[in-house]
Order: sequence, then structure tokens, then C-alpha cells
Amino acid sequence: MKLLPGLALATLFLSFSAPALADEARLAFGGDQYVAGQTASVTEAATHDVFAAGYDVSLKAPVTGDAHLAGFNVTSDAAVSGDIYAGGSTINLQGSIGGDLTAFGSSIAVRSAAPVAGNVRLAGATVTLSAPIGGSALITAQTLNLDSTIAGDLNFFGDSITFGPGAKVTGKVTIQAPKAITVPESVATADRVTFTPLVAPDYASEAGKTAEHVVRSVWPAVWATGLWWLLLAVVGLVFITLGARFVAALEVAAARRPFRRLGLGLLVFAAVLGLVPVFALTIIGIVLLPFVFIFVFIACALAYLAGTYLVGARIGGALLPLDSNLKRLGVLVVSIIVAGLLGMVPVIGWLVTLLLLVFGFGAFGVVTMARWSAADAPALAAPLPA
Repeated sequence: MKLLPGLALATLFLSFSAPALADEARLAFGGDQYVAGQTASVTEAATHDVFAAGYDVSLKAPVTGDAHLAGFNVTSDAAVSGDIYAGGSTINLQGSIGGDLTAFGSSIAVRSAAPVAGNVRLAGATVTLSAPIGGSALITAQTLNLDSTIAGDLNFFGDSITFGPGAKVTGKVTIQAPKAITVPESVATADRVTFTPLVAPDYASEAGKTAEHVVRSVWPAVWATGLWWLLLAVVGLVFITLGARFVAALEVAAARRPFRRLGLGLLVFAAVLGLVPVFALTIIGIVLLPFVFIFVFIACALAYLAGTYLVGARIGGALLPLDSNLKRLGVLVVSIIVAGLLGMVPVIGWLVTLLLLVFGFGAFGVVTMARWSAADAPALAAPLPA
């Protein structure tokens, strides 16, 4: 719609002319007339287009081109050779229109002995149309008062239509309304009238469907999360039962200097992730990238599991002694659930997950380096050959 750029131009002119706006400001440029103010009245003929914006907007001079009118009260008594675009609360148009008419507002009245040569597009609460229409009319209104001839088709969306003695539609009449509207034979014959019930949306039903859709979309995520937690618990159970010495070593490493474990874990985490770009540098490495991705995923999963268990064991061990595998398994399950729920918290969830992951890598790094150092210690302690 041309009303929007027209309104923008008039408003822009209004803002730049604000210091001089005791009543209204005017500008004539290139045959166009620009008027803005509390009371914007176009009193000089325009050889091209008119742009007017304000509280009370009135068009009283002929316009060779198009008229763009926006205000609270909009009135046009002059002849417009082109199109009219109007927007406001109350719109009264009584002059002739040589092109199309597009208007929206609360109350719209088009009264003129001269016809509107083109199409009419009106949207308002109450619309009164008593000027002859040379084209078709598309009207959306709660109440339409029709007392003129429409040479083309009439398409109406709304509640009710009142037909005056001068109402007549030469083309087809299409009505969308909540209840059937009787169209007199003098307006249009029955074979040219089409009525479609306008059903208001059932907001309660639509809200229920939306909620059902959300629930259905959430359940797969819930099941996936539950299966992931179950897998972590099973893997942790295997380590607790079959690798008791290794788990005990992890607990000792985590209990001593935990903040140092975070620093070492960050280095180990970076080294594991660094395998991806290192392998991608060579042709053979690119072939092995799928296996590298699998290794990185497994390593991160085990590190997250270790960090979760070790933090939970440190907290649980302060409350009761973890002197059996059953208690350790209970601590593991509770830690996995709590860590998973904390990981879902916006903003801080990813940070909690990252800290657990890094802490687990740090514990793994300490135990691994200690074992490698113990294995290499005898060879390093042997005397060097002559």
C-alpha cells in the first residue's frame, strides 16, 4: 500500500519542521504537496501527489495524481484524478476519485455523486458506501451500509449489511459472515450470490492442540534423556564393580587438590579435541577421522561420567561412608540425575556440564600419568651405559 510510504514522508517532514509547527507546515516540491500538523489542510491544487498527516486532515483542493491522507479525522471534498489512500479513526470522502480507493479506520463514509472510477478496498467497524463504484469492492466491516451501484463484484467480510434503495451489484456478491445475510433481488439475483459461514476460531481447542503438539514433541527428548542417563549408569556400574582399584584411584586423585585437577583437565580436554584438526591435516588422517570422532565422543562421555560421580562421591562421602558398591551405585545414579537436571538450566547449564567434563578429564590425567611414571621409574633409575 502506498499509504505507508506516504505517511512516512509526511511524518518525516513533520519531525523536521517541528520548530515551525504552531499550526501546520507545508512543502511544495516537484509538483507534490506535503502538509503536516495538528490541523493539516490542503488548500492548493497539486499537479502531482498530495501527502498529508496530522490530527485533523482535510483535502480541499483538486489533485492531479494520488492523495495520501493519514490522521485521526480525515476529510476529502476535492476531486482526485488518481488514487486515494486514507487511514484514520473517522474518514469522510465526498469528492470524486478517478482511480482506486483504499481506506481503513473505525468509521468510513464514502458519499459522492461522482463515481469512484476504480476498485474500492475498505476496512473498518462501520462502513457507509453511497457513491457509485466503477470497479469492484472488497470490504471488511462489522456493519456495511450500501446505498450505491457497484459495477463489478462485491466481496464482504463482516457481520451485517444494510441495503439502501440505491444498492445494486452488477457482478457477483460473495459474503462471509457468521449468519446468513439476505440479499434482495434488486441488489443481485440469487444465482450471483454466494454465502460462506464465517466461523470464529475455537481458541480453547486450538490451545489444546498446541499443548498436545508440545507434549508430543517433548516426549522423544524425555525418552532420549532417560536412555542416556541409563546408559551412563550402566557404564558406571561396570567400572564400579569390575574396576574397583581404578575407581578408588580416581577418588583419591579427585580428593586431593581438586582445583589443580581442573587445570590439568582443561589441558587434557584440549588435547583430545585437538586430535580432530591434527588428523585432518593429512590424507590418511582424513580417512581415520570417523574413528577419531568416535574416540573423542567416548572420551568425553567417560570424562563427564567420571566428573559427575567424583563430585557426587565427594559430597556423599561427607554425609555417610561409601563402604560398599551399592552405596557407590546410589551416589552415581543420584549424581547423574542431578547433573543432568542442572545441565538443562539456561545460561549456567552448559557451564556446569563443562566443569564436570573438565574435572573428569583431570582425574583421568592424574591417574594415567601416575601409572605411566611408575612404569618408567625403574628404567629411568638404572645406570646409564658407559
